Amino acid sequence: MSTMVNKLQPSFEYLETNLMRLVLEMAEKMQQESIVLNSSDKYAHATPAQIRVFDSLRGKPRTISSLAEKLGISRQATHKTVHQLVDAGLLRLERLSNNRDQNVLFTEEGKNARLQGAKNLIKIEEQVIKDLGEADYQALKNILLKHHNLYRLPKGD
Repeated sequence: MSTMVNKLQPSFEYLETNLMRLVLEMAEKMQQESIVLNSSDKYAHATPAQIRVFDSLRGKPRTISSLAEKLGISRQATHKTVHQLVDAGLLRLERLSNNRDQNVLFTEEGKNARLQGAKNLIKIEEQVIKDLGEADYQALKNILLKHHNLYRLPKGD
């Protein structure tokens, strides 16, 4: 084990500066900025649940059941949220051969919304680059990608 691991000790200072807290705070700040940016476009009415479903698709079809499992919410709650996005014209459903589940797919409007979301994320990351500097931004991104790749789920998740 690393000597750094041996130095980690529970304390009030540790509670304020632990990695999980710092990453979550940064993610929450970025999410709030995203909400502000999205509030100025035609997708402003999206709820946090709808955004989570939309983001979980990651451009690939998934079943309602697999979305529910990934999000850690009931199939019924997922079904309701997906149908809200279908009604908004952002998603469509395709019945599977087993007739028990449906694939959730993006419509053209949904693909456009996804691209608008990407533009907003770029604006947020540009601000992070200004705040941290290019070298620290790239170092942070490389570290997070390394960790992400270590724990990446099998293809399809």
